[in-house]
Amino acid sequence: MKYIRPRNLVTAGSTVLKSAVVAGTTSATNIAITGILTSDVLAAVVRLNRDATAANIDISSVLTEASITSNGNIQLSTTNTTGDSLLVMWQPSTV
Repeated sequence: MKYIRPRNLVTAGSTVLKSAVVAGTTSATNIAITGILTSDVLAAVVRLNRDATAANIDISSVLTEASITSNGNIQLSTTNTTGDSLLVMWQPSTV
């Protein structure tokens, strides 16, 4: 039997991406992302905005306004994502 090591990383060619799904919050507020460092590079920040019944989900990129503000935190400069989920993907500075 061959052992396959479980991974929590997405691999595409030689690029390794880490990911997290977190709750949104008001703009210019820290959003905790375990393991992200200021030396890392954000690859995607996707907003999952659902209505009150969760029957309709609007998906949009908010990468252009996202920044890593400190080790373990990102912020969105203008969009209030309270009540939404964010899919965050980043490339670690060291793999």
